[in-house]
Amino acid sequence: MTAPRCRPTRTLLLYAQDNQGLGHVTRALTIARHLLAAYPDTVAYIATKSPVASHFRLPERCDYIKLPTLLAPAGLARTPAEEEAAKQHFRAIRGEILRDVALGLAPDLVLVDHEPLGSKGEFRDGLCALKAARPHTRFIFGLRDIMDDAARIRATWQEMGVYEAFEQLYDGIAVYGSSRLYNVADAYAIPASVQTKLEYCGYIVRDPPAEEESGALRQRYGLPPAGPLVVATVGSGSDGYPVLAAARAALDRMRARHPQLVAILVTGPFMPARERAKLQAGATATCRVVAEAETFALMAAADAIVSMGGYNSVCEALSVSRPLVIVPRATHKVEQQIRAETLAAHGLARWVHPTDAGPETLAAALGWALDQDRETHARLVRAVIPAFDGAARLTAYLARWLGD
Repeated sequence: MTAPRCRPTRTLLLYAQDNQGLGHVTRALTIARHLLAAYPDTVAYIATKSPVASHFRLPERCDYIKLPTLLAPAGLARTPAEEEAAKQHFRAIRGEILRDVALGLAPDLVLVDHEPLGSKGEFRDGLCALKAARPHTRFIFGLRDIMDDAARIRATWQEMGVYEAFEQLYDGIAVYGSSRLYNVADAYAIPASVQTKLEYCGYIVRDPPAEEESGALRQRYGLPPAGPLVVATVGSGSDGYPVLAAARAALDRMRARHPQLVAILVTGPFMPARERAKLQAGATATCRVVAEAETFALMAAADAIVSMGGYNSVCEALSVSRPLVIVPRATHKVEQQIRAETLAAHGLARWVHPTDAGPETLAAALGWALDQDRETHARLVRAVIPAFDGAARLTAYLARWLGD
């Protein structure tokens, strides 16, 4: 009797553009888990600058390639020109690594997250070399719907040759969002010849943790068993201190109306130690401060949520249908503000500009959130966003290249 022939192992290469954040690699791992579950003959590698090993558990048949980041000892002073030269040097190093990885792994499919040619174009040479050496490899761009000011993205893409890459390199463009909330073809002037490659896969949310009884969860975090619960989270936390400090002050102001109000503030792993210590010094029995927590489980138990406007945090809050107050990141990039404005326009959230996030303003927004009827708010969320199954829909989309 002839033994059945083994199917050859297929290889996926995912590029996750991250540095001090965890959002992109979180999404990449969620996608990898779904793809690996659907394709048992497949292995996956994730290339990223993010410190994966210390914050995530990798699924089986998945490994990561840690791309180096520019480090410097405390107190080292560089001129702007020296700093830029150092960044370019490390970008070149990452480009060489990415090229070698792509050619060495010879993946069957490459999924590039967020930056079509890699951060500042660092993956361009690797992608082009792989395309030339291995014509049967498929290239997919994973587009988080809201990237930044649309005019700025169009200008950047024009300058970097992204539109040409859409035409000549990429086989598909998977949009992690909904055309009802944000039409990427219009926003980013994607040519009609490329729009046939667009697929809206919906919002990608990691698998929720096992349900935990509310009382047990509160006990685990040292919270009182009764009273409305506010959860405030700032993602990785590198620039989240002002939001949590404002949230704590707003909570103090609200106690006259909500005397049983309890809260937990999650600083994130990258908040500077000095800032985390300031928040922890003000912690009380009804307002806990923790560095890391299973925020998804906390959100599911919350009556209201305060967060910055990152894709993952916002999508998780919406997926559990909790009223949300967004304080978007205050930088030159306006991605988080656009997301906050878009959701507020549909009644799914309130948002407060970071320059206006004083105790009174934030308390008023939180008051709105606590006053929402949970079932009514959940129906509204589902009417606007019927499902948060983007990872499953992306897996189905990629089946056209990976097989049934």
